[in-house]
Amino acid sequence: MKFILDSTVLIYFAKLKILEKLASAEELIIPAYVYEEVVSEGKKRGKEDALFVEKLVADGLFKMARASDEGFFGSLLKIPALSYADSETLAIAKELSAVAVVDEAASRAVAELHSIKFHGSVFLLFLLFRKKLIQKSDIKFYVDRMVELGWRCSTEFYAAILDEIRKL
Repeated sequence: MKFILDSTVLIYFAKLKILEKLASAEELIIPAYVYEEVVSEGKKRGKEDALFVEKLVADGLFKMARASDEGFFGSLLKIPALSYADSETLAIAKELSAVAVVDEAASRAVAELHSIKFHGSVFLLFLLFRKKLIQKSDIKFYVDRMVELGWRCSTEFYAAILDEIRKL
């Protein structure tokens, strides 16, 4: 399956150092604007995860892409809640019939409106478990670590994650 990674997912999975595991299991595509946001801007701010992502891209673990349907991409850019990176992530997912991996509510709402398949960071953690690349206990560890690093989720969603882990 092809996954188009948005900035949030890329940043947190880089901080967790599990991007390689994900890349070994699935085809991962990074939109050009996401790369710019995460790597180019991240390096300017001295972010360690920016250098890590840059190395993985140089090593060929990810494909890079640009939105080719400029009309659709342009229409997404008119939505104030979406950044260039968000818009390109959704546009590429639609073009390639791929899955946009987005955590932000605005991106998810737009994806739903345009019938673009989408999932979030937590889905990828469960996918890594199903592919036997991480253990059941790792899911909670990684979610907790993401929260410690600044990733946000509601208490209801966190409780739902714990419930799904218990069901495994």
